[in-house]
Amino acid sequence: MKLIRSLCFYGLLTAAPVFFNTASAVEPINFEIRYNADLVAVCSAQPSDPNYIAAIHFCHGFGVGFSRYHDALKEGKGFTPIFCFPETATRTQVLNEYVRYSKAHPEYDKDTVGDVITKFLVDTFPCKKK
Repeated sequence: MKLIRSLCFYGLLTAAPVFFNTASAVEPINFEIRYNADLVAVCSAQPSDPNYIAAIHFCHGFGVGFSRYHDALKEGKGFTPIFCFPETATRTQVLNEYVRYSKAHPEYDKDTVGDVITKFLVDTFPCKKK
């Protein structure tokens, strides 16, 4: 009887990670945005991820904030825009492009988000020369 109880106990310990695994593609630490890879993880969240709603809203908010900051700088004298969105670009399209760009450049994973977003926007949405 002791042997059966021991086997059941060890069997439960072995199976517990499978039954109680709460890991998701987006981890809470990703929201700290320490590196570009963190924002890519947040912006890549899938609808099945338990953190999807928070992640997608965080991603969009981050993108809008960056864009609005650039817009505010453009209002100042002597500032030349470093990127120019086409009028038809949507927020979702731009964020999806950013994720694709970042995944195509894993060498940027440990870089700061501001540096990578700037590289992405300048490379992807250059302003027309006047």
